[in-house]
Amino acid sequence: PQSDLLGLIQVMIVVFGDEPPVFSRPTISASYPPYQATGPPNSPSRDGTISEDTIRASLISAVSDKLRWRMKEEMDRAQAELNALKRTEEDLKKGHQKLEEMVTRLDQEVAEVNKNIELLKKKDEELSSALEKMENQSENNDIDEVIIPTAPLYKQILNLYAEENAIEDTIFYLGEALRRGVIDLDVFLKHVRLLSRKQFQLRALMQKARKTAGLSDLY
Repeated sequence: PQSDLLGLIQVMIVVFGDEPPVFSRPTISASYPPYQATGPPNSPSRDGTISEDTIRASLISAVSDKLRWRMKEEMDRAQAELNALKRTEEDLKKGHQKLEEMVTRLDQEVAEVNKNIELLKKKDEELSSALEKMENQSENNDIDEVIIPTAPLYKQILNLYAEENAIEDTIFYLGEALRRGVIDLDVFLKHVRLLSRKQFQLRALMQKARKTAGLSDLY
């Protein structure tokens, strides 16, 4: 009916006003019209106008193309959103895994710290007990007896070290005496040569003794 066709045309004008369908008149050959075996009902009328069936078919085709285009557009948008959601989900999973690893590592570090604290407490108790014993023993001990090594080799090293430092102090005071004019240069040089030779011998003996005792080099 003509009323339905006019209604369809009005709807198409509103919906597809931004992309209206374009039609062109079919070229009518005056001498050799196209052969139509089935005689379709939507052929142009004799006066050259387009029939309602042709317009209807064209509008339906335009609507189908528009719907397919909009459907493809919506599907592409939905697929893009889905891909973004998948990437977000993967990022969240990775972040969750990293967070679990950090928590596990933190628990291990806390356990290690607690273990070290207990160990330090134990060592502190042992040290306090040892200091208390030393304080009790020092009241009755002579200071010289405390610092004298019991092994002969360590006693020798201590004596050599003390003698070498005494020579170092003597050379220093000779220099002060020379500076103040108490002794002259010849006396200073004579004594410094003797003391330096003695100091060299002491250092050599001390190095040998330290090496025998398994100690590091002092010079």
